Parts: sequence; C-alpha cells; structure tokens
Amino acid sequence: MILKNKVAIVTGATRGLGKAIAFKFAEEGATVILVGRTEESLNQAVTDLKASRFSADSFLADVTNMDQVQAMVDYVKGKYKVIDILVNNAGMSKEVKLMDISMELWDQIMDVNLRSVVLVTKAVLPIMTEQKSGNIVNISSAAALRGLPGSCAYSASKAAVVCLSRALGDEIRPYGVRVNAICPGPIDTELFQKSERREFILAAGGDVFEPETVANGALYLASDMSKGMSSQVLTIRGFNRW
Repeated sequence: MILKNKVAIVTGATRGLGKAIAFKFAEEGATVILVGRTEESLNQAVTDLKASRFSADSFLADVTNMDQVQAMVDYVKGKYKVIDILVNNAGMSKEVKLMDISMELWDQIMDVNLRSVVLVTKAVLPIMTEQKSGNIVNISSAAALRGLPGSCAYSASKAAVVCLSRALGDEIRPYGVRVNAICPGPIDTELFQKSERREFILAAGGDVFEPETVANGALYLASDMSKGMSSQVLTIRGFNRW
C-alpha cells in the first residue's frame, strides 16, 4: 500500500493505459479521481474500481478546456483538501503524413496531447507548491524519442511533453514537487490495435506491453520508490528499434 492516503488525479482514465494506472494506484491505497470526457465510459470505469472495493471518484471534463479543467481541480481540492499525484495521460493519435494533414487536425492533436498537459498542470501546481509536495507523471511516447513516420504531429506533441517535463521539473524543484515522463513503446490497447502504424511498428520485433506493465512504471514515479527523481524520462521498451 505504497500510496496509502494519497489523492491522485488520472486523466484519460476511462480505458487502456489510463484505466490501468487508476487501478494500480487504487490497489496501492490511493483515492483515485478518474477524469474523462465520455460520461458512460467514465461511470463504468469508476464502477469497475468500486466493485474491487477501491476508493474512486470521477469528474467529467474535456481537459483541453481551461474552465472545465479548473472546475475539476477545484472539485478535487474542495473535497479531498490535497492533490498528491497527477498523471497526465489523456491523448490521441491520428496517422496522417505531414504533407496531407490539415492544420485543424494538427491543432487538435496538439491540443489533446500538449495543451491538456499544460492546462491541468497549471491548475494543479498552485496546490502542490503550497503543499511543498507532489508528483506529476506525464505520459509521452517512444515516438517522442525516435519520431514515428506517418505520425509527425503525434511525435512532435509527445516530444514537447518530454521537454516540458524536463524543464518544469527543474523549475519547480525548490517547491518539493517532482515531474517525470514515461515514454512507452507499443501498448496493447484499443488505440494501438487500430493504429495504421501498427504493422510498421510490429515488423521490427520487440514487445507489445500490457497496460499494467506501464502502469507499474507510473506507480514507481508517483511513489517514494523514486524519491528525489525529477526531470527524468522513463523509457519502457523491449527493443532498440521500431
């Protein structure tokens, strides 16, 4: 129970990796607030956690919307008094070559993958800095480190998350708040199975990880197991190629 009595926010928590992280944190004693923008799937995820006798709550919000993000953070702060952990997991991927992508789609990918991280982090930081404690875990991607052909927008957005995490970690270190990022390789989620880049990635070999494996990495970064570690990138891959 290494997260006992901790309050954790997980965005994009209704399925896949986000849901796995929420379950992992709850198993280790945290009260987890799941954030998503689809009411039905959000309610189902919370029901699943509570069925396992875990402490869970939820908030319906579009994390690219500043007002909705602030309302979510105000709710958590008002109800639980503290925010110990934030996992910025919400994300999207559309495989479109740079020559073909519309600027509308480019902006949408940047909004979901980067703007949401900035908005939620900015809303949470005043609370964490006042507490003089907190852990922020940003979910990036192996595409941030290598670049994924056919997914320039996704790769660029996730690379920005890595640089943001490194810069911010140093920036707020004096306040006792840690910031780290995870760059996983392919994860066995619905998003990956539907990806047009799936066969390209699998052709090189290596492992497709279960969401629970990457959730273990998030647990490591969010807990005292990684005490003192900040501005770092945890790469979870089983191979040195795509």
